Amino acid sequence: MTGQLGTPDEASETVIDLRDRSHFANDVWASEWRDDNYLAGAIDGLRREHNEPAQPFGVYFIDGSDPRSSLGRSVEQERFGDEYGNDITVLRSLYGEFEVDRATELIVVVDHVERRPAGVIRTIRNTAERGCRMLNDLQMTGENGWGLSWDEITARSSFAANKPESITEIATIAVAKRYQGARSAGGVSKALYAALLQRALGSQANTWVCLMERIPYLLVQAIGKDVMNEFDGVDSRPYHGAPDTIPVWANFREYEAYLGRAHPDSHDLLVKSAGLLDQYYFGFPGGAPTWDPLDPDVIDLRMYESVPHA
Repeated sequence: MTGQLGTPDEASETVIDLRDRSHFANDVWASEWRDDNYLAGAIDGLRREHNEPAQPFGVYFIDGSDPRSSLGRSVEQERFGDEYGNDITVLRSLYGEFEVDRATELIVVVDHVERRPAGVIRTIRNTAERGCRMLNDLQMTGENGWGLSWDEITARSSFAANKPESITEIATIAVAKRYQGARSAGGVSKALYAALLQRALGSQANTWVCLMERIPYLLVQAIGKDVMNEFDGVDSRPYHGAPDTIPVWANFREYEAYLGRAHPDSHDLLVKSAGLLDQYYFGFPGGAPTWDPLDPDVIDLRMYESVPHA
């Protein structure tokens, strides 16, 4: 598989073999990778890799050590820099170490027509050695921490995961300003949520965790029919400039079973991309994810059925 990489001026001409990891020694946080010309060239390269999809938008999955992940990083910089004062230095301090470990993937929505990034979800695989940003901060004391022990975290939740590697963090969710609202059929946010859920269901991660500012949290809950669960007795608090941040978690396989039984239209949207495929190409690595669905009649769905749903 080949892909585009080079300096901003070279982006439309240079094609390299992505199996050669030597070029990833570049600092992926450097400003050159967020140059508009480079980002446009990176989108052109992704389209070529995926046989020039006809849809006006594409959803791609990019390793955080690949400079093309700056398609998502540029959206993070715009939204979190403007709203919370988190510049590149802060973002690098939060996520850079996980990129070095190649534990980070960015799900990026791009506009094929205007050659611009439109939205991003960053994920971080939890590991026994380094953990992940969210679980580390739940256990940290002081500013930007919750001061919980691991026993308290597990006692206040119902994680399906039984080992560190079965947990993945949703570290960021952001839509570029020009793509907020009814910019296209289905919306960039819905495409991101569908891509994340399907990628998760096809993975080995049983539990997903996230720190969410309240307004985005309410929007996610509305679209996802209360997909996320709060930790019992754990309050929201200020976190890296966001004044009201809530720790949440989900077991996506159980959630998918619940969604299929209680909200079939939402299930079709998020699990089958219904209503999105005319506008969005989903470039899942290795093809569309597959998984063995859980039988909703033989699993405990009380975590979803005990609360009202939008």
